[in-house]
Amino acid sequence: MSALPIAVFVLPGATGVGLWLARYHPRTARWLGLLAAVAQTALAALMVRATARGDVLVHAFGDWAPPFGIVFVADRLSALFVLLQSLLLLFTVWTLRPDAHGERVARRALAPLFVLSFGLTGAFLTGDLFNLFVMFEVVLLASYLLLQVPGTERSLRAAFSNIAVNLLASLFFFIGVGVLYGACGTVNLADLAVRVDAAPPALLTAGASMLVVAFGVKAGLVPLLFWLPATYPSLSGPVAALFAGMMTKLGVYALLRTTPLLMQGTFLPEVLVWAGGASALLAVLAALSEYELRRLLGFHITSQVGYMVLGLGLMTKAAIAGAVFYLAHHVLVKTALYFVTDELERRNGTRDLRRMDPGAAGFALALAFGVAGFSLAGLPPFSGFFAKLGLLRGTFEAAAWLALVILVVASFYTLASMLKVWRFAFYSDSAARAGRSPLPGAVSLAPLLTLVGVSATLALLAGPAFRYAEATAVQLLDVDSYVEAVLAAAGRGPAAGGSSP
Repeated sequence: MSALPIAVFVLPGATGVGLWLARYHPRTARWLGLLAAVAQTALAALMVRATARGDVLVHAFGDWAPPFGIVFVADRLSALFVLLQSLLLLFTVWTLRPDAHGERVARRALAPLFVLSFGLTGAFLTGDLFNLFVMFEVVLLASYLLLQVPGTERSLRAAFSNIAVNLLASLFFFIGVGVLYGACGTVNLADLAVRVDAAPPALLTAGASMLVVAFGVKAGLVPLLFWLPATYPSLSGPVAALFAGMMTKLGVYALLRTTPLLMQGTFLPEVLVWAGGASALLAVLAALSEYELRRLLGFHITSQVGYMVLGLGLMTKAAIAGAVFYLAHHVLVKTALYFVTDELERRNGTRDLRRMDPGAAGFALALAFGVAGFSLAGLPPFSGFFAKLGLLRGTFEAAAWLALVILVVASFYTLASMLKVWRFAFYSDSAARAGRSPLPGAVSLAPLLTLVGVSATLALLAGPAFRYAEATAVQLLDVDSYVEAVLAAAGRGPAAGGSSP
């Protein structure tokens, strides 16, 4: 039984509660939050290292052997997601400065950010569907609080639509869990994977379909994708960056986790292919018509989530590996782009691209956007090029020709929208003069530039990173090994052969 998943789960929750109860000065709270985020990232990195060779870390709560109690399971996929969200939390807290964003924003945002991380970590590690539902609700509660941090009329309107859409998704999720429990008699994912073959096909398909709808809504897939671009502009800048990088990926993670275990042999993977393709194309077309930068990037989030879901739906090693690598790239790049957006808005005093002064950007900010934006578009030598190459290879090997065409066309439109942002926000003769900005301006961009450096490092290490993604895909598709690792965990219970309580 491993304690590492518990440590990385408890730390953000304890930090969030401590920051809320102690009421530290915003600057003190930020430094304490930074220390906690560094520690959480270190624990997450240790968990990635511990699972990198294929080991599955299992922790059974209360020493009850699966499937009788709550269980946390850390494999390559969950460890990667925990590390990515821990990195984003670290960069968000680092960027959220009281002098730049206001003491009120810093005071109100820090504790919910750690509660959000607590819920995300629990969702990535849990080994049963009902606990996944509980962690989804913890994440949503924290997101509702963070939506109210700005305290504006727009944030109130966005919170209402966010609550309405996510409550609908939660309803589908809850009903789906109930149907699967009625059909299989368990909510433990490993135990469900054993029992699905003996379950009534109609009930299994109905329950799994409801899960796909719930996770698709939370990921921002077609047809309910417009709530997301309407929500993110209402958040404070660094918080919006965290949401952009990770919140939709919770839905993607849930699909990655449940599809191989529960949905093989159904029509649902094919549904994911077409839903992903439609999202990839339609959302990027919507982005081309936008001039509010955050809304433009919000549509890009749903477009690129479509890439990942399409790769998952093909259910091959190459396609899933491409989706996993693309997800890691997208988390880093999209967060960086929202940090750029926050800085542009504060320097220009507007969110409208047409009213921005390119001379206000400065060289460092233009460089950060250039690396992140053109990586998002998939240009070499950036990480986005290798990510899209992996996905294109997966669709080619699966002979999914229409999906391949959709990905190529969507990539060209993504490049067009990034060039549009460059033209309005950065391209000017005065930009070269503005590049000679004083050192404090560059220092304030340290978190952004560091994150861009991490993205560039991913491009330099594309070979080892893609091999990790391939190993993750193999482990996801190897259902029997996951089931054996979880159900063989020691503990009390009839199946464990231990003593009765």
